Amino acid sequence: MGSARARGWVVSVLSVVVAAAAVLSPLPSREARAEMTQDGTVARTKDVLIFKDGRIVEGRVLEETATEIRFEVKVGSIAAPTVYRKADILEVQRGAATDVSSPAPNVRDERRDASPRVTGDPGAPGVYVMEMTGRFGRDISVTPIRNVLDDARQHKPDVLIVVLDNAWQYGDGSDAPDDAAAFGQIFLAEDIEPIFTQEIPQKWGYTPRIVIWVKKAMGGACFLPFNFSEVYFHPDGKMGGIGNLIYQYGTTGDEMVREKLFSAGMGHARGMANHGGYDPRIVTAMARADYVLSYRMVGGRAELLERLPEGPNEFLLTNDGTKDEFKDTIQALARGEGKNTLTLNAKVARDLGVSKGTVSNLDELLFELQLHRRHNLIDGRAKQLWERWGRDITEGEREIRRLLEEFGRIQVQGDYSQRSAARAQQIRTLQRIQQILKRFEEVASLGLMRLDNVPSPQQIDVMIEQIRQEQMKDRR
Repeated sequence: MGSARARGWVVSVLSVVVAAAAVLSPLPSREARAEMTQDGTVARTKDVLIFKDGRIVEGRVLEETATEIRFEVKVGSIAAPTVYRKADILEVQRGAATDVSSPAPNVRDERRDASPRVTGDPGAPGVYVMEMTGRFGRDISVTPIRNVLDDARQHKPDVLIVVLDNAWQYGDGSDAPDDAAAFGQIFLAEDIEPIFTQEIPQKWGYTPRIVIWVKKAMGGACFLPFNFSEVYFHPDGKMGGIGNLIYQYGTTGDEMVREKLFSAGMGHARGMANHGGYDPRIVTAMARADYVLSYRMVGGRAELLERLPEGPNEFLLTNDGTKDEFKDTIQALARGEGKNTLTLNAKVARDLGVSKGTVSNLDELLFELQLHRRHNLIDGRAKQLWERWGRDITEGEREIRRLLEEFGRIQVQGDYSQRSAARAQQIRTLQRIQQILKRFEEVASLGLMRLDNVPSPQQIDVMIEQIRQEQMKDRR
């Protein structure tokens, strides 16, 4: 038993070493880490970060705090600052400026080699990118997600990158603020989550590496990233919009009954957080306006505190917004600084361990995933399939409006034959409306189709039956 465990440990260590060696070039000496000027002379040496997981990153230290290092890395011709946690770093090797006239050693510069993508290489990891954009429940819905993943399955990708960027809007199309909330959309997330966590391994026969890149995950969309262990944020990324849980059941009445309702509402949300390896108290702070949560950084990791801050190194996440003295002001909400419910931004998400890093574009994300030097970016049909779903819904809405106008113009009059023909036309028109509504039922049932005064499929059944009864009562 002990020897088997020891062999397993050795295999694990060797796999990490082999993986690191396959992606990274050997660590050069201080002299070999020199940048070259155009005439071949040494300008200065690089700074090097050596991570506990074996990664080696070269670049330049821009800023250092007790918990983080702000580091400039270079991917191709793009130089971008990236923040790393000190807790993940084994050693920082700093270069020194030099003025040497002799040529620099002939050492491969990982950053210069990172620019070209190796595409069409059967041996390179396949990367499939799907962008989930639009309104949650309308554009981001079960059918288009399945359509895109069916396309992805045919390419057998090693890595699936899901870009989450939902529109956070009111019904009239105007932008909603951070404190707008839609916890009730969790049932939509409950429909979508198994497509990734259950259907992919069942249909594909394997589970690819799934990475979530959060640009905007508001309302029900914010529940999805909690199901995955690899989450990255855009610098302007936001994740929240579910802070109205306690108001769904009122703020008065039997407190014990209300708490049972809250617990039921939070049950799956906490389960998603646990599945992804996140502290469920983070989800609670996002959902409940009466929950108090602070944090402090200890050894590079956030320690959550269910109380108000008590020192200069403790930071408030949420206070009890049900109390007048803690209610967010209009000014604080306008600045995105409300504290009644938690909306994660890139920094807070990184501090709390929800985000593994902040990246501005796909190249930076691929670098963080150690795929920048060699990968095959799959040219699938994700964008076309996603856009087609949106066009189909819009066309369906247009057709329903036309059919409703047509229905309103039908006059049941004339002789018996004319009256019968008119009623038959009414039924055909209603059945056509019903077919479109059923096709887009996942959107129509939520009231997310842009239509006014449209009967439901069940109401249409009643209307058709009434028309048939009228026909039976008619006399020649």
